[in-house]
Amino acid sequence: MHTFDAARNEQYGRRGTLQQYTSGELRRAVPFLGLNNKPVKERSVKLPDLNGERGIRLLVSLRDNRMLAYRAPVVEVVPMAKADWKPLLWPDKERTVPANALKPWLSQIYPPGVMERTNPQSKVVYAIKATEGDLKLTPLKPEGEERQAILRGVLRLTDEGPDDFSHQGILEIVLTYRKGEASPHSLRGYFDGLYPRNDRMHRDIRWLPLQAAIESIPD
Repeated sequence: MHTFDAARNEQYGRRGTLQQYTSGELRRAVPFLGLNNKPVKERSVKLPDLNGERGIRLLVSLRDNRMLAYRAPVVEVVPMAKADWKPLLWPDKERTVPANALKPWLSQIYPPGVMERTNPQSKVVYAIKATEGDLKLTPLKPEGEERQAILRGVLRLTDEGPDDFSHQGILEIVLTYRKGEASPHSLRGYFDGLYPRNDRMHRDIRWLPLQAAIESIPD
């Protein structure tokens, strides 16, 4: 039998010491489990969808160097009814689309950590209450079997906390329209912004890159 204390704190305060110790002890324990000669089963990654229904999928990641788990993207899927596509109908010329008209799916762009912003009484995560910004929808390719337009602008997201907390960034999305159809057939794009986090130890604010990949489903 092999045992070790995963909370060992010798040389406390030196970055990486505890992680390196735990990793080393796990490597020593593996041979006792008889796992070395067992074939590794590969499991393909399957992104969540809506079982064939139309919608939008977002993959959101916070690029935090201190909390690496935030870098793993959280995936959200949002169903879209026919009426939900109306703000994105083909533009014969450039027009403004208010970000609030796209709130059902833009409101999913926030850090994936469940304890990032929570109600101190209920412990429920604050939802995004407002998506603000004037987004420009501009035709790019008006002719052919498929037409394309780009939606671009600065997006600001404010949560329902009492302190008017918000974050913002650039939104850019390419929409594809089939010939003769006004409603978009597909969309692909991204959000690239900054998220402010209070650093209580240093009494400062850290600005962390918050990114999201956005796509329509099914393809």
